[in-house]
Amino acid sequence: MTVSRANILITGAGGMLGGYANFGIHTTHESLDVQNIQSIRATCAEHRPSVIFHLAAATDLVECEKNPEKAYRANAVGTYNVALVAREVGAKLVYVSTSAVFDGKKIESYREDDIPNPQNHYGHSKYLGELAVTGLLSDYIIARTCWIFGGGPTKDHKFVANILKQLTKPSVEIIGGKRGSPTYGKDFVEACLRLVEEGKRGIFHVGNEGAPTRVDIAREIVRIVGTPTEVIETDASVFEKQYPGTGARGNESIVSTKVILRPWREALREYIETEWSSVVQKTV
Repeated sequence: MTVSRANILITGAGGMLGGYANFGIHTTHESLDVQNIQSIRATCAEHRPSVIFHLAAATDLVECEKNPEKAYRANAVGTYNVALVAREVGAKLVYVSTSAVFDGKKIESYREDDIPNPQNHYGHSKYLGELAVTGLLSDYIIARTCWIFGGGPTKDHKFVANILKQLTKPSVEIIGGKRGSPTYGKDFVEACLRLVEEGKRGIFHVGNEGAPTRVDIAREIVRIVGTPTEVIETDASVFEKQYPGTGARGNESIVSTKVILRPWREALREYIETEWSSVVQKTV
């Protein structure tokens, strides 16, 4: 499929994933509010995109549980608006979804054909976004991912950054038990672009290979950086009591036979060595 990368419209380009999209027309919340359908129509009328990468979303799990209305406006209503306008202008839509659409009860990693059963507001809001996309469009890619990391010191506000910033301590406590698929944002965006250029359609799980726990990831970070920090595993029940709904899923990992990415350890090492080198040098 011939796709002009310059003609891809990107929502939420100011976020972590947007930093890896070195192509297309970048919009941010200030220039394009996905909760305002007229704003989307005006932007699409101006640029006439053939593809829309919908990256704009509410992704802070704790904040989504504390303020569910915000989560549903951003992830469900916003995605409905983008999908509706994509249909109006004849654009293919790439929607970033999440393994949080599943309930976490499966022992093995989740596949594309497993039935969603979200257990919290974040998962519900993203699944409603999926339903909007599949209900309105025939030409779409729903790219579910898990435990995204990336953005470097300025844009990474998630788990990997949190660990890297604590490596001067003698020890860090990490909630154990859950498994996921840590995914480098750079790899994710590149994979989605390949799917578009190959003319693919449908639901895809896009995650780096492997299903570690957060304890495994923290220990790998310590190993890569080379600090003596001890990783201490703690129970998830304390976090769940403090933020109900955030700790319900035991298995968040995904697997796909359609999209194969490199192992998570390899991706994590590249991320730390290329995007955190200045911080790591001060830590060691």
